[in-house]
Amino acid sequence: MSNYGNTLDANPFNDPNPFQHGNESAYSLDGVSGSTSRQPTGGVENIQAYVADHDRRAQELEAKQRELERREADLTQREADVAQYKPNWPPFVPILVHDIKLVPQEQQKNARLMYYYWLALLLTLIINFVGCFPLGVSSIGAGAGYLLFISILSFILWYYPIYTGWRRLHKRGAAILFYTYFIFCGFHILFALYMCIGAPYTGSAGLFNTITSLIGGHLFAGIVGIFASVGWIVQLLGGIVLYKLVWNYKNHSTEINWASAKSEFTGLKTIFKLFRASS
Repeated sequence: MSNYGNTLDANPFNDPNPFQHGNESAYSLDGVSGSTSRQPTGGVENIQAYVADHDRRAQELEAKQRELERREADLTQREADVAQYKPNWPPFVPILVHDIKLVPQEQQKNARLMYYYWLALLLTLIINFVGCFPLGVSSIGAGAGYLLFISILSFILWYYPIYTGWRRLHKRGAAILFYTYFIFCGFHILFALYMCIGAPYTGSAGLFNTITSLIGGHLFAGIVGIFASVGWIVQLLGGIVLYKLVWNYKNHSTEINWASAKSEFTGLKTIFKLFRASS
């Protein structure tokens, strides 16, 4: 009874910590608080990384969109220029559209260099023809043939294709034009080497014939031959430099490649077959 009475008489409010329990770890929130304190830190870092990645992608997409809009505006402008532009070349009998301004601005310098190179060829052929007069009838005939045919074929086979290729950048058909230039300008460079040598009776007032004329005392033929030889050397070295320039551009372009050229050639064959079938 005394124990029971002591129990009843005890003041329950005297306990300084009535909620204290013997196994405090069972009711402790330390572990929970520790885990929650670490998780928000990692979550914030993940969110920041996601936001940074999202901003980066948004900037890249915006830059690509601006580039596409610029190209589209450029193409629209060029197509409008071509649509309203009338044939203007050659000046005496206009049958072709030829204007360096129709080429994209970043490639106008290359297109202009190529045009000057072709004009230098035309001038060299004229000088070469004049230099053939003292060399005999066979050289005169060959020189006249070079002046007539090489000037026309060079324009059709390698100059106008590369000019049109520059003009049609980012459009279908450019790749096959570039490879047409590579093929026929390669032959032109070999022809320039052949004309530089200037062997007798070949229609070339090149180095050999020039030296022979000077030694023989034919001053006029020798002087003209010097100018012709310089012209053929310019054609040889200038052709190599420009060829490499265009080749390097092709290597750094995603649009000008052999696969695209073959695809475009296949398309041309299909169109030709359909045309023959319809006719």
